[in-house]
Amino acid sequence: MAELSSSRDDYAKFAGVETEIIGISANAPFSQKAFADFLNLNFPILSDFPDLKVIESYGVLNKERRTAQRSYFIIDKDGVVRYKKLIGSGQPLVPNDTLVEEIKNMSAI
Repeated sequence: MAELSSSRDDYAKFAGVETEIIGISANAPFSQKAFADFLNLNFPILSDFPDLKVIESYGVLNKERRTAQRSYFIIDKDGVVRYKKLIGSGQPLVPNDTLVEEIKNMSAI
């Protein structure tokens, strides 16, 4: 939860580099809404329930548990994945400042 509230708090940093934050999960829509309301999120959290096609297409689906591996993707304006980071159990999350720098570096190319 700290990751999402951190993204909420740092939303202006992402908006400053013309970026949208979107979360996606295997949870049902009503669960996603309650979660987003609880954290007072200022960006959408989408549900990929029940078919999990999006999560599977990004290669982060745990089929046995029907969950998504925690991950980060930066997708450019043309729909091309320019950054992908999968977070394994016990690994630290990617700081928002690092993600903003990745976006800035892509803009410079």
